[in-house]
Amino acid sequence: MEVVRISLTAMLLGHSPKFAGVILLSIAELTKLAVYIVIFSIFVRALLSWFSSGLSHPITTFLNSFTDPILRPARRIIPASGGIDLSPLIAFIVMMLALKLLVQPILDLGRALL
Repeated sequence: MEVVRISLTAMLLGHSPKFAGVILLSIAELTKLAVYIVIFSIFVRALLSWFSSGLSHPITTFLNSFTDPILRPARRIIPASGGIDLSPLIAFIVMMLALKLLVQPILDLGRALL
């Protein structure tokens, strides 16, 4: 679907899209979307942790199972102190760095090849 979107956008702009550029852009855009979904999930989980009533809600259970593999390494580096868990902040910083240092160059390369 992303390949079709990028190809149509390039054609509407008057370009003849090249396959390698379209594939690289598609992979990078989908990776960027996945990272933003994880960041949003961590943010929602952090907000819900402030308002938890001790009951297990299906959304909370899903968010915990989805974000725990990402937050666990950050918790090993900086354990919670004084009731404050800084692992969401560490995970957010690492994911934003990954976007800027890994995904953005692939996006730039894909645009150059397009």
